[in-house]
Amino acid sequence: MNGGIFNSHPFYSIDYVKHDSNHQMPKPHYHNFYELYILEQGEHKILINDTIYQMKSYDVALYKPNVFHKSLGNSGCARTCIYFTEQFLLLYFTERAVKSLLYCFEKEIITLNQDIFASVKKRMLLLEKEDIEAPNNRIFIYLADILNILNDSKENVREEHITSSNENFAQILSYINQNYNKINRIDEIAERFYISKYHLCHMFKKITGLTLIQYLNKIKIQNACDMLANTDLSILDIGVACGFNSSMYFCKVFKQTLAITPSEFRKNLSTI
Repeated sequence: MNGGIFNSHPFYSIDYVKHDSNHQMPKPHYHNFYELYILEQGEHKILINDTIYQMKSYDVALYKPNVFHKSLGNSGCARTCIYFTEQFLLLYFTERAVKSLLYCFEKEIITLNQDIFASVKKRMLLLEKEDIEAPNNRIFIYLADILNILNDSKENVREEHITSSNENFAQILSYINQNYNKINRIDEIAERFYISKYHLCHMFKKITGLTLIQYLNKIKIQNACDMLANTDLSILDIGVACGFNSSMYFCKVFKQTLAITPSEFRKNLSTI
């Protein structure tokens, strides 16, 4: 996740990709825009924060800004991803309307039946034909239609399936996400779950593509971004709150991850 993707301006994009069974997302990542991940064919597992879901055809994963996610392998699949910022919607709708449209993102997974998926697919095809540069494009209309359909379907949630081989790993992820700012040593995690440090590190690297320390730092930076955007805390206080021992180390890890400093990140937000 060398650098999450960050956009501080109105942003929209859509893409369709078909993956074979050998495809693997290299590392978990996050970004500061919304993402709809619509699985059109096939099935695979995905990691969203500390939960592993088994996705099937017509499932939609909804990623809020700064949510940690990764595909964990698939049996061959086709998917469409729609990316957009809140600022993009605010070009066309009131704050109240945007809040209502985005309510579906309170769910991480929504399951569509075949008829409802067909309605979503029709609008995705219309979106693909639109030119973002055209002054009279109707992207916002079709995107709002899709969000409305998802809001109407948000109670249709497939019960999550965590395989037995990943059940313990999911518990470890949950522990790290809840205690990221208190964990000082890998041994603390290994001891809590009664496994060796070697086995823990090997399992972590195999599933996430990251070392445990890299993952822990990414979680810290993810939460730091949220604090930078939504609090008036100083950069020093945010670093301490996220578990960094020094402001210098916090700024170093932040820049390595996002290619900008915490100050630059906050300044970019203020220009939106």
